[in-house]
Amino acid sequence: MAKDNFLGWLGLFFFVFAACLMPLSGVSAAEKQEIRVGAINSMTGMNVLTGSDQKWAYEQAVADINKKGGVYVKDLGKKLPIKLIFADDKSTAADAAAAMEILIKLQKIDLALSSNVTPLNIAAGTVCEKYKVFFCITSSWLDQIEEQNFKWCSDFFFSTVSASRSPFDVWGMYPEAERPKRIWLMMEDNPDGQGFASGFKGHAKNMGYNIALDEPYMPGTKDFSSSILKAKGRKCDSLLWLGSPTDSITLIRQIKQQRLNMKYMHGYKGFWPGEFYQTLGKDADYIIHDGFWAQTLPYPGAKEIGNRYIDDHKGQDSVSIGLYYANPWVLAQAIEKAGSIDSAKVRDVYYSGEFMAKGTTMGDLKFNEKGLHLTPCLALQWWEGKRLPVLPKVYELKWMPPWDQR
Repeated sequence: MAKDNFLGWLGLFFFVFAACLMPLSGVSAAEKQEIRVGAINSMTGMNVLTGSDQKWAYEQAVADINKKGGVYVKDLGKKLPIKLIFADDKSTAADAAAAMEILIKLQKIDLALSSNVTPLNIAAGTVCEKYKVFFCITSSWLDQIEEQNFKWCSDFFFSTVSASRSPFDVWGMYPEAERPKRIWLMMEDNPDGQGFASGFKGHAKNMGYNIALDEPYMPGTKDFSSSILKAKGRKCDSLLWLGSPTDSITLIRQIKQQRLNMKYMHGYKGFWPGEFYQTLGKDADYIIHDGFWAQTLPYPGAKEIGNRYIDDHKGQDSVSIGLYYANPWVLAQAIEKAGSIDSAKVRDVYYSGEFMAKGTTMGDLKFNEKGLHLTPCLALQWWEGKRLPVLPKVYELKWMPPWDQR
């Protein structure tokens, strides 16, 4: 009798054990109600202005995807909505890594979207590599992301080489006598700025331009007076700049205060948010900034998302949202192509060398075997609150007059 009881209990144990092993994937498939996508974002800190545009665009894209029923996942045999979960990277690399840890370990995300600055995305990408969670990056220098040899990250943006060429391309459209002669190069003193500076130096050397002052600066600097005095002393007539929006506003105010007259200013990242012009007003006229995107480009939905942004922001436009808006849509297409939300399978789509995300607000994006796509860099000049494309040459460049002649 005891033997029969033992055999009965043993049989029950194996039945329960087998039952626990068998349908786990089936149960999880049936219970899966959403695709959990984490996004690190600069909600606070020096990049909050650019971060807010990115957050708005991500939210709009996910809402539009979900209005269409979500993303079809073949492995699960159904469409699922995207659940977008943000974590504040506080505009620092260390906090970006910490934010990604929170998203992966506590929020249990399936896939991840990037912030808007290269050092932050590299830090977060390193965490994704550790946990093998696929990370869809945008607005990070393509060459610097490639140097990381990531296996779980993609990127679409321009490279430091292609982006740093645009001022020289603008100048090349005008007679040599009109072009700047003595360049002030001022980049953030971090990997982002250092990589970008090397691109400017290479183009200047190849095209015969003189960098009269190369002055890296520490992000968050409040007093640029010593650098401005150096630029005056070396008779700099142009500025090439990379900095946050808050640093950019501080710099331009102090350049005006010290009456440093230059004929050309071209800034990256910090010069393009709408708040830059709103804060400086006419002092921002003539200044050129980089651009990822414009709603006048002939891309699907570009005009519509641009107008939606303007309606939500009291008439102010944006040159970044088309890039950010495209990122969740590219991810959605990759999920559908993979037929899965498994990070490895989605990664394999991006890394296949054949993946083309079609009909995005950035046009059709073809990714290479490293999961990278090179986008063009625009140059737009602030004028009376509007952005005039000078590269490509839609409008004639307006050289900057002295401050007392404006």
